[in-house]
Amino acid sequence: MKRLVIYFHYDAQGLLDGPCRFAISALRQDADVVLVTNGTLDAESRAWTEREKLLLIERENVGFDVGAYQQALLSLGRDAVCRYTELILMNYTLAGPVSPLATMWETMERREELDFWGLTRHYAMQSRRFGGAVPEHLQSHFLAIRGKMLASEDFWAYWQKMKLPHSYEESVISHETRFTRYFAQKGYKWDSYVQTEDLKGIFINPIMACPKELLAERHCPFFKRRSFFTSYRDELRRTDGNAAAELYAYLRQAASYPVDDLVRSLLRTQPLSALAQNLHWHYVVAEHCGGRDVSLQEAGLRLVRFAVRGEDPVTDWYLRKSVQDAEKMLGQALALFEENPLLGVLSPALPLWPEAQRAARKHWQEVGTRLAGKSSMPVNDDPPPAPLAGWALVRMAAFPQGVPTVEQKNDLWLLPLTAQQNGYYSATFESANQAAARAGYSDVYVQASAEPAAVAKQLGRLIKHKLKG
Repeated sequence: MKRLVIYFHYDAQGLLDGPCRFAISALRQDADVVLVTNGTLDAESRAWTEREKLLLIERENVGFDVGAYQQALLSLGRDAVCRYTELILMNYTLAGPVSPLATMWETMERREELDFWGLTRHYAMQSRRFGGAVPEHLQSHFLAIRGKMLASEDFWAYWQKMKLPHSYEESVISHETRFTRYFAQKGYKWDSYVQTEDLKGIFINPIMACPKELLAERHCPFFKRRSFFTSYRDELRRTDGNAAAELYAYLRQAASYPVDDLVRSLLRTQPLSALAQNLHWHYVVAEHCGGRDVSLQEAGLRLVRFAVRGEDPVTDWYLRKSVQDAEKMLGQALALFEENPLLGVLSPALPLWPEAQRAARKHWQEVGTRLAGKSSMPVNDDPPPAPLAGWALVRMAAFPQGVPTVEQKNDLWLLPLTAQQNGYYSATFESANQAAARAGYSDVYVQASAEPAAVAKQLGRLIKHKLKG
């Protein structure tokens, strides 16, 4: 089968990153690839496309993926596209492949009755954000069109008449959630490569809810980049919050995919706090148990200490106790750097004393945006893992210009942001006893959330603390 892939890409800095190049190189083994980017590639990325002899279309960043596909199709022209037996519309939000693509191609070639197919599907739901009733549909990150549909007036009129969306929501409404039903109603037959009918009553979006399951058990060759940085609050409404961490562990242990290249790329473009929440960059180590007998210098690490004071005597006491307890686990903490090559800054977790947690969040929300401007790193309202409890282990490679001097409270946030700028992440750690307390702490709030009176009481406490602050 002769295939053409139109691969949509976007990067605010014009970088065609390693994961995109990995995907394009794999696709080119079985298809011709046209790269269409919303923006202008940097010089090195453009040079790579020239070496690879890719057809590159650079365009204004308007219309999201819909505009990119439309322009690519109309620029190439109907006659040129229809020389192929199958057209693939794919975007960079997919990462992979994790397994050889031959299995997918061969499986779908045997499905001769299909006029179009997709990698995965999203099940029906009600969504005010996306226009109300959203039908079951193939997800637009990977759509394949073939045969009579590819050559039809229906397909080409669809793109010729498409109005460019002005928002992500418009893009989803005008194309992603519309495409499948629109062509199915015209009599074209469709299906998804990854079969998830048994999950329909459990998850509406299986590729996000259980990506490891799709890769390991259902032969899905791709996963979503967004798995690693999606809103964790949304994840906890839909899942148990372990999807990204399980996916990452599977990719490191059981697959040959260079997942750390993807993580390093995401550190450049996503808030550290979002990645830390999804990938659980919070470690539990044993107390009073010897770690590796190796010097910090030998390990390429440095111990940074600084004075931290609480805003009140109780908070101050808990912070000092946290520092003392954490120092007993220094050896185990050191070993985490060997296990995690992208770990740049590791520090003790803040004690669970509510005032310590509240003060940290309040301070971040006051200074975070301004500090992020010094490092050009993206941030959100959630504080990133930072050394707020007295000391940190830092990997010297994460600070090629030297470790920033920590002189005041604001400087504590610059350590993780500087490491992130250099391609490393930050994490916190705690003892098993602390982790057990944290679990109990969470259970109290989960239970309270089911009791309206308790919710009102807790809300009153939060307002009180806010007014005091």
